[in-house]
Amino acid sequence: MRQDRNWGAPLPAVAMVGLLAFALPGCAGGGGPSIFGGSSYSVASDDACAQQRQALKSFQDYFFASMVQGAALGAGAGALLGYGLGGNAQSALIGAGTGAIAGGMTGYYLAKQKANNDPVALTNSVYQDVSQENTKIAAVCVTFAQLKDCRLHTAEGVKADFQAKRLSREDAQGKLQKIRALFLEDVTFAEGLGSKIGERSGEYENASNQIMQVDPSARQTLAARQAQSPRSSGGGATLVANEAARVRAEPSTSGRQVAALAPGEAVTPASGGKAAADWTHVQLKDGRTGYVSSGLLRPAGTAAPAAASAPPPHDAAGVAQLTESNQLKRKALTDEVAQAKTDASGSAFELSGAISRAPPGLGRRDAA
Repeated sequence: MRQDRNWGAPLPAVAMVGLLAFALPGCAGGGGPSIFGGSSYSVASDDACAQQRQALKSFQDYFFASMVQGAALGAGAGALLGYGLGGNAQSALIGAGTGAIAGGMTGYYLAKQKANNDPVALTNSVYQDVSQENTKIAAVCVTFAQLKDCRLHTAEGVKADFQAKRLSREDAQGKLQKIRALFLEDVTFAEGLGSKIGERSGEYENASNQIMQVDPSARQTLAARQAQSPRSSGGGATLVANEAARVRAEPSTSGRQVAALAPGEAVTPASGGKAAADWTHVQLKDGRTGYVSSGLLRPAGTAAPAAASAPPPHDAAGVAQLTESNQLKRKALTDEVAQAKTDASGSAFELSGAISRAPPGLGRRDAA
């Protein structure tokens, strides 16, 4: 086999490294839509929830857009570096893998930085991207919840037809099994979207951290804004919910839900509890206590905020605020999908099972 006199390695090995660099984005970036069955997630014309399913499927292209390109660039650079240091194909392969990992974690910010030499322009560009991302995630959460409601409603209809003797037991059970199978496909697809959103969220978080480091006053500005957000002082003043909100046992979006607040419902700040930024410890009318995202509460007697809260200023601290919101919105979607998995494995799609529905307005967001 002929060897290149300068590199001292078989040319096919070098070519393999080059191919690996282009193949790695699929690995580092989570692959393509097929990793969660996207290629087989089709919409049948006879599906009672076809409209909602198509709406969920429409987010696939957006969330699989080119944030993974940084991994390809990183793989190519890593391969060259590994080859130069080790002088053989094995070093090049190791370098390519290392470069892909680094590129996958920082590729987005590096690409933005290259396109925006001015720090202000860079900050504004990332701000716009994270803001759009947050809007998309919220839309996915609402769309998936609507699809879930459609599946449950369709199952209820089959049960009603069976009870009215319009369907035989065998036909009813067959229809329920088909609905459950479609719902499980919906859940798998939503999980795949959530996984990709998580990868993208890591890119935005890295970009936010980098931008905050460039602006020395950003952290102080962010702390000042967080201090101005409504939160409990434990003084006993009544608070009301701006919108439907979950009350959790712990100050975290992963905390168990203990109650739900309707828009305008009053609660009292509770003494004690765990200190946690952006969460208020409250007591309900029935005496139970829990935690509510502070941004979903306001002092009684004050005007309710606009339906869409004002976005933060277009600066480094604003990017950090949007990035924090991004994390919460992603967690809200994760919670929604987890609940759907529980519903799919429960009795909702059995002839003898009842279907429990979340209170109106809930299941769409938590502290988003």
